[in-house]
Amino acid sequence: MQIGAVIAEYNPFHKGHQWQLEQIKKQGISHVAVIMSPDFTQRGTPAVFPKRVRAQAALQNGADLILELPVCYACAGAQGFAFGAVQLVKAMGCVDFLAFGAEDADPMLLWQAADALEHPQVQLVLREKLAAGITFAKARELAVERVFGKEVSQVLQKPNNILGVEYLAQLTKKSSIQPLPISRIGNAHDGKPEEGFASASHIRSLILSGNWDEAREYLPQSVWEIYQQVIQNGETAWMQTGERAVLSALRRMSREQMAALPDVSEGIENRLYQAVRKSCGIEELYEQIKTKRYPLSRVRRLVLSAFLQIPSQMHKQVPPYLRVLAMNEKGREILGRMKQTATLPVSASLAKLEKISPQAAQFAKLEAECADQYRIFTERIFSCGSDYAGVCKN
Repeated sequence: MQIGAVIAEYNPFHKGHQWQLEQIKKQGISHVAVIMSPDFTQRGTPAVFPKRVRAQAALQNGADLILELPVCYACAGAQGFAFGAVQLVKAMGCVDFLAFGAEDADPMLLWQAADALEHPQVQLVLREKLAAGITFAKARELAVERVFGKEVSQVLQKPNNILGVEYLAQLTKKSSIQPLPISRIGNAHDGKPEEGFASASHIRSLILSGNWDEAREYLPQSVWEIYQQVIQNGETAWMQTGERAVLSALRRMSREQMAALPDVSEGIENRLYQAVRKSCGIEELYEQIKTKRYPLSRVRRLVLSAFLQIPSQMHKQVPPYLRVLAMNEKGREILGRMKQTATLPVSASLAKLEKISPQAAQFAKLEAECADQYRIFTERIFSCGSDYAGVCKN
């Protein structure tokens, strides 16, 4: 048994994801486990479909076991996202390969970039660039360019490369888990469709604007059938549906409460506090907060973290458990191996996991609350308690 792990959002699962899983298995990897984001994503928005629906779509197209990435990591920046996900991969104790998409799938170049991030001279230049008032991502890219040259720094200009480099930085060269970068095909991130493939963001825009027939072109047939039922049930979600709830929650927050949110620094809580009192819609709120220093992606995550009340340091803690969302027969075989190898408790039951420790109770409580909040962003409002449902099987 060769086990590969993938870290993904599948928001939504599409033909590019299907192709990636096929490529992984062509490398001789017999079983694939996916660490998947829950109902909210790194873009600072609700996922377009519920997590169990996205998990089921993945199971039907090459994935074998779906484990949940807790929301505190899923809604963090690239470093926090990678930290939580790789910690879960390591905790499985039986993973041979960590596969990920990259615009530049050269392992040597990606390792160089990962090493560069930790270099003392890069850290020194980074602080200098940040003091000049530019974004963290741009400051880091320029710092790496000064110390390691343009070829290495250009790796950090592309979103999938950036996540891949963060995975390597968390994995380290001492790990027994081998990285497996896979070249992206078709269009660039957020770009127009090419070669029959479209980015997740393009597909989301088609779905949320009601262009179902065009979106269908970029989805596996089995996935379309799953999504079609969900659409008919009114379970598609987007931020604007719940914007009144978001604005209401943020208007009740004090400046001190905002200062205690994740990724808050350099007075951004003051911009958030003032913007909340002026804005009459979610897009207006984003526009009021964002600057060159605070890009839109960071602002969205900040607003979502405020609404979901994610504690500021939670994404820096090691995860307390491995939660199973979905599996097939091969997934059961992975779980069988994990019984001997996993370094964290494993279960599909949130009710069981929350009893492990005070930390596990905190994680489980937040996860359940966020799942309940997700259900007010869907076309139809659903009742609470969905996160205590059982595992999906295929």
